Amino acid sequence: MPDQQRLPGLQVARAIAALSVAYFHSYIALRAFPDAAQIPIPPLKQWGYLGVDLFFAISGYVICLVAAKPSFAPLPFAIKRVFRLYPIYWVAMACIAGLIAIGKYREEPIGHFLYSMTLLPQQGAPAYDLSWTLEREMVFYAIAALVVPVAGIRGLALVMASLATAGWYFRNPWSYHLISTTQADFLAGILVFLLGGRARFLGAIIPLVSGVALLVFTHASQNVLYIPLSMGIILLGMVHLQLPWNRWPLRWMVAMGDASYSIYLLHYIVFIGSVYLCAAVAPPSWMCEPWRFATLAACAIISILTWRIIERPMIGVGNTLAAAAARWQSAGSLISPREQSVAARLPPGE
Repeated sequence: MPDQQRLPGLQVARAIAALSVAYFHSYIALRAFPDAAQIPIPPLKQWGYLGVDLFFAISGYVICLVAAKPSFAPLPFAIKRVFRLYPIYWVAMACIAGLIAIGKYREEPIGHFLYSMTLLPQQGAPAYDLSWTLEREMVFYAIAALVVPVAGIRGLALVMASLATAGWYFRNPWSYHLISTTQADFLAGILVFLLGGRARFLGAIIPLVSGVALLVFTHASQNVLYIPLSMGIILLGMVHLQLPWNRWPLRWMVAMGDASYSIYLLHYIVFIGSVYLCAAVAPPSWMCEPWRFATLAACAIISILTWRIIERPMIGVGNTLAAAAARWQSAGSLISPREQSVAARLPPGE
């Protein structure tokens, strides 16, 4: 993603979000162990799922980085998003299909499975449990592509605030994921972007401590605004976090951020495989927690490999095709951008 190299803190935020969700689901890998053998980390066991909210906030911020550029156009944007999301997602779905075929995952009607592969909105659960979040990402991308060229980033913020408010008022009705309080998470990232350098004086530590404290004291509240607000404040701190990112282990965390999408998509599949491996090996009970972290490490390694082998090359293909689409659109214009600029400076009637 453009500009991410200059924001390693953003990549680390991605890593934290992905690994939090993975840890939250890591109980799946331990099903062959007795419950008494598990010694989980309480905050991650209870709140790890909030990594999804952080992911949404990050998406709101990153899409603004892209959409705020003068060269932004819906078609190249859509092409890049397709090649960013779908190739590794289809790999994950192929794995799910394999698990279904050998009886290790719930059976799915073929029509429902194929529809789930599109990531288009659906009212019920998708064929792959984790892809409910990707459906909401796709809706956000569509809203951004339609709104930003007309109303800019501030217009996008207004639309997302309106949809989130309507979701709260109408209690999240089925609306193709449009009228939903989930939009408040994306809005949090958009607002962090709009703050820009005006919040730089706060540094990183004050927002990070404030955001985590707010999350700790309000996560159980019924007020749907507390979590997006907390995530936005945490994201603000991560964006401005300055550390020696080239040193280990910080460099490793940045690499985890690169592979965060793969971590998110594949951890569930790795955990399912780990259950059957554990049943075959039959390790002693004291191996429960080492098994958990070994499985998480395996997920991280696999995800770094899929990032390098699948994600990064496909992103390159998407960028190439998007650039070609931009040139095609420019060539198809009756007036070139330079001519339009000159015409805009001419007096009326010229």
